[in-house]
Amino acid sequence: MSIYITATVNSKPGREEQLKELLLELVHASRKETACLQYDLHQSIEKPELFIFQEEWESKEAITIHESQPHFVKFVKESRDLIAGDLGVYKTAKLA
Repeated sequence: MSIYITATVNSKPGREEQLKELLLELVHASRKETACLQYDLHQSIEKPELFIFQEEWESKEAITIHESQPHFVKFVKESRDLIAGDLGVYKTAKLA
């Protein structure tokens, strides 16, 4: 069963472009993972500091593996000073 993730992240004021660069690197590398079925990044038009991920993974185990990948660990480390507040991460299963 696929697992879907919607994740939100807000940049600190004036750091949108720097964060966007890191997020796009993360997207590019994550899409190469075998168990990644979808990995899309969106940026709010009304609030350009808000970024939203829409992801689909083959399984819960695939997400665990993803979160241990070097590109994910690098993103977490390098984005700390660019992110305002906490990430919003919502894992769901499709009902219909």
